[in-house]
Amino acid sequence: MEQSIQLQVKQDSIWKNKQFIYLLASSVFSSLGASMFLFTQSWYIVTILNLQAAVGFVMIGSTLPQIFLLFIGGVIADRWDKTRLMFWSDLTRVILIFSLVIVLVAYAVIPIFIFVIYAVAFGVLGAFFYPARDSIIPMITEDHNLTKANSLIQGTNQLSMLAGPLVCGVLITLFNFQTTFFIVAILLAAGTLPLYFMRESKVEKERVEGTPLKKELMEGLLYIKGSSLLQGLLLISVLINLIIVGPLFMGLPIFVRNVLDGTALSYSLIEGSLSIGLLIGSIIMFAWNTNRHRGKIALYSLLCLSFSYLLFSQTTTFTTGLATIFLVGGFIQITTLPVISIIQRQVSKEYLGRIMSLMTISSMGLTPISYGVTSMLLTVGLTIQDIMFWSSLILIVVTIGVILSARQIRATH
Repeated sequence: MEQSIQLQVKQDSIWKNKQFIYLLASSVFSSLGASMFLFTQSWYIVTILNLQAAVGFVMIGSTLPQIFLLFIGGVIADRWDKTRLMFWSDLTRVILIFSLVIVLVAYAVIPIFIFVIYAVAFGVLGAFFYPARDSIIPMITEDHNLTKANSLIQGTNQLSMLAGPLVCGVLITLFNFQTTFFIVAILLAAGTLPLYFMRESKVEKERVEGTPLKKELMEGLLYIKGSSLLQGLLLISVLINLIIVGPLFMGLPIFVRNVLDGTALSYSLIEGSLSIGLLIGSIIMFAWNTNRHRGKIALYSLLCLSFSYLLFSQTTTFTTGLATIFLVGGFIQITTLPVISIIQRQVSKEYLGRIMSLMTISSMGLTPISYGVTSMLLTVGLTIQDIMFWSSLILIVVTIGVILSARQIRATH
């Protein structure tokens, strides 16, 4: 049975919106816990198991199931109670982490195949959690607060990515891996609790006759096929994740070492500048909270992102590298947040889970492809600076073409 959730929220201020505060509180604890888990897991594999190459296999074990199941997760999110779907996904993850602590205490050393199994399980759970979370935001938030709500959620994620490794480094140094994994489980459990209370909100559910899963999958694809607006917005996501993510995130340490002649400290500062840029971009969109011209903002910000990326590819000094990578991070958020808000506002609620899952797929699914293409280009002899330069030029040309042709996106609020 399909359950369409419509949470009735009347407050003007997002801080008075109890349902969103529950979601934000959950995101704070869950994002921090997830960031800490990834860091602790990777450090354990590298230092205790001494299997540096295995870190990549564990990451693949988490990513692949999520990519393949995300669209199905979107269908389930459109059918069922989204708050319950998020709650049970998070609670299962908590149980898995606690069981990992028990295994670590009992056997002293966790073999690598255990981490792979857990990674697959987390990937499956994420495939159901994220479409539900992203599609419930417009149901608990008024339209004029959509950009602000998305900015808060994304900003929370960025803060967690910054704070998680730092907190883990302190915990592992002062205590041990068992204690650190246990604290991660506590944080994830704290993130699950607010989701439970979201059930207490005023929820109006409409029950309609269920349809086969395959039919709902096809309906979601046909919905996108019939909307040039959605196709254009998905194209923006594809451009960012295919052209920028691989050369930038994979090539950043190579760029710092070979072009900037930097050290490990230089690399960490460049990474930090990128993360701070992402965070500041979220803060700007939160403060701006625009309800108009979201399409134009996304398109022109994408053009600014393209030129910032071009400037970074041509920098040869550490100082200009810090400045330009900061701009890249900021414009990534200023581009993507309006796109998400447009989709949440324009898409019919009965399709929102499926459409948001496709947005996530365009990110997660294209990232490995972008990494692979970047690796191939490096193998045939191109430098990382050349790859960044030409990819930024391609992005500039395509973006200008989209700006000139995509009238519907430009006119969308």
